Amino acid sequence: MATPLQIIKDQHGSKDALIDKVLPLVEPLDGETKDEHKKRLKYVANAKLLHLHALGERVKKLGGRDKIVARILELRGQTKDHEYSDKLKKLPLGKLVDLLHSVERRSAGKAKKAPKHLRKKAG
Repeated sequence: MATPLQIIKDQHGSKDALIDKVLPLVEPLDGETKDEHKKRLKYVANAKLLHLHALGERVKKLGGRDKIVARILELRGQTKDHEYSDKLKKLPLGKLVDLLHSVERRSAGKAKKAPKHLRKKAG
């Protein structure tokens, strides 16, 4: 099995190239300049950088933060709940993606099950 450094070199060429791809995904700290932010990411573990890149690709595939939030609200039946929407928009991307998958699984299970009054009684 390849090490994270080997994966970075094979897929991205160098750690700096991967950092440039991850930079827009990670929000800077308050008062932190772009250069300080990039410098801070240089000290992040290679495996963590790979994870952040994969998460960014997943978010891009899903359509971005706003579309993920809209999908969660739609599946939960809370499309008009603006307070909950604002709360979801403040969540980190990782938690937001996990929440979306959880809500999708839960709604898929409910769709298969017939309503109580239509179920056949045993006996």
